[in-house]
Amino acid sequence: MAKSIIQAKTGKLDRECFLCRLNTTAELPHTGLDKHHFMHGTANRRLAEKWGLWGYLCKFHHQDGPEAVHKNDETDLFLKQVAQGRFEKLYSHEKWMEVFGKNYLVL
Repeated sequence: MAKSIIQAKTGKLDRECFLCRLNTTAELPHTGLDKHHFMHGTANRRLAEKWGLWGYLCKFHHQDGPEAVHKNDETDLFLKQVAQGRFEKLYSHEKWMEVFGKNYLVL
């Protein structure tokens, strides 16, 4: 398993919800988190693991809430765009297309 290129350790907390963090600067609880592969499906999950395209989501943002990634296509697309953006900063757009074969930044 590669370290996440999406979400680094953040000081006091080893883990926190990626989406909650976008909306607050307050300290967040670190319980009840799930590891989410920003690129998913059988082949893409393995690639996400290899390239570090994963982060933590709380239950609300992962499965339970109306904006949960597994219920909301817009949230899912947003996380894929985050993944592609971070990947391309480290590697390149050409490498992204070679590995994942789809551009989520321009639809």
